[in-house]
Amino acid sequence: MAWRRSVRIAATAAAALAAPALAAAELVTINGAAQYPEGPIADQNGIYYAEMGAGQVMRWNGTQNRRVWSNPACGPTSVARYGADLIVLCHRVGALVRISPSGELLQVVDRDRNGRPFVTPNASVADGKGGVYFSSSGSFSPTAPAEGAVLYLDPARRLSRLVEGIHYANGVTLTADGGTLYVSEHLERQVLAFDVAQDGSLSGKRVFVRLDDLEDRDPAWGWEVGPDGLAVDREGNLYIAEYGAGHLLIVGPDALLKATIDVPEAYVTAPALSPDETRLYITAPASLYDPTEAGGVYEVANPLLAD
Repeated sequence: MAWRRSVRIAATAAAALAAPALAAAELVTINGAAQYPEGPIADQNGIYYAEMGAGQVMRWNGTQNRRVWSNPACGPTSVARYGADLIVLCHRVGALVRISPSGELLQVVDRDRNGRPFVTPNASVADGKGGVYFSSSGSFSPTAPAEGAVLYLDPARRLSRLVEGIHYANGVTLTADGGTLYVSEHLERQVLAFDVAQDGSLSGKRVFVRLDDLEDRDPAWGWEVGPDGLAVDREGNLYIAEYGAGHLLIVGPDALLKATIDVPEAYVTAPALSPDETRLYITAPASLYDPTEAGGVYEVANPLLAD
């Protein structure tokens, strides 16, 4: 099944807010009944993605979906490569699990190296050096304190807390050279950037982009609308899932809007790029309140590479 929707391209910096519709794209439905899908990762043969509502990790191989691992209590929100294994974040129980690609449970971690728990782990990204960064969000409420954090699981399986004080830490992604980590500060409607040191530590916290500088806020949007999952391509373009707004924003290294991809569901959670970056995979739950309601997992041509 395919769903046709305009991809709005911002041709110049001056046109960034208007983003006129200059092209059309076709979203191909990979799974039209996914229960709160999140956190996809792509490879040459398809994608892994999480279904928080169904408590499972799925594998799409280009033709069909199959369950890889399940735990109803987990509430998985993200999948990342960790050497030959996979890391799955269990949002509901505050844990990280390591599984084999075939779904064998290998390890459960629920404390950092100092014995501190991490609450509501959310999004993750492999660093290409055998480690994984992930966000611990905190409470999803506009009046909640800024409890969000970024943690790092190194190749020796040591878990360190690197950054705290983020108002709902959400999506995380790394630039191609591994030198910059982007983190969604969801409840502040902005994406942060950090410098990554050789040892994996983070410094130089700064605001990379504020979503209110990219678009006119719809008066119908609620407090929950903000940046969720992230991806970045080899040219430094950042792909931002805007949760609650029903679209994906693409901004350049200069933090100016390049394109917007509309999605049928409002609660877009995450993008992933195919290895050659010609295709995008997008996860989109249907409801903020009912994680079992059928959402969508989609594939679409990358508009930045369109002829």
